[in-house]
Amino acid sequence: MSLAAAAIAGIGVACALFVEAKDMQLSVFNIRPDMLGDYMNSELAVVFNLSLLAAGACFFLGTLAIYFTFLDPLSRAIAVVGSLVGLSIALMGIFPINFLEWHRKVSTVYLLSSLVLHLLCFADFFKEKSTMTRVVFGLSILAIVMSLNLMFMLDWTLLDFPPCEDSANHFCWVSSSMWVLTQANILWCVCLGLSMRQHIVKQQSLSHHVTAA
Repeated sequence: MSLAAAAIAGIGVACALFVEAKDMQLSVFNIRPDMLGDYMNSELAVVFNLSLLAAGACFFLGTLAIYFTFLDPLSRAIAVVGSLVGLSIALMGIFPINFLEWHRKVSTVYLLSSLVLHLLCFADFFKEKSTMTRVVFGLSILAIVMSLNLMFMLDWTLLDFPPCEDSANHFCWVSSSMWVLTQANILWCVCLGLSMRQHIVKQQSLSHHVTAA
């Protein structure tokens, strides 16, 4: 279910981006992701916002599997914070940029919870019997860098980022960092789902052997 939700989220975001980028060529990379959810200006805003709901479900289901599979405190903390990330992603779909005040608050929660989640994953990788694979670890490092970059650029009085002026001719760090963080989180969820599937199958196999003995 987690993998299916991630696939739906990825396809929906890609479709919304493709429609928005038809005539923009390389400047498409300077579009902020949340602008694709703008009901007033984005053709596939509904698709994009529903994709955020699917991405939130992916996180929630994946971290729920962690919570019931691994009982150590660090894994449980990852599960709780990951659920918060999933909830904030889903809320960004419910409150897109048209609901500016709520969107700013929810997106800030998403940014902070993403940073905490990936810091916990970074720590988890070095513990004995880690639940994190090397791919998940690498994605966590990338997400940490992008989260910190966005936090430094965030205007904490408005809970928003400075606009990208003349984005057609200049590289926009805000939108680029947002896109990298978004893709890192989606891939993190996919890799986590695959890893958790292997863990659960392994645990079920061991359980059957113990029962048979």
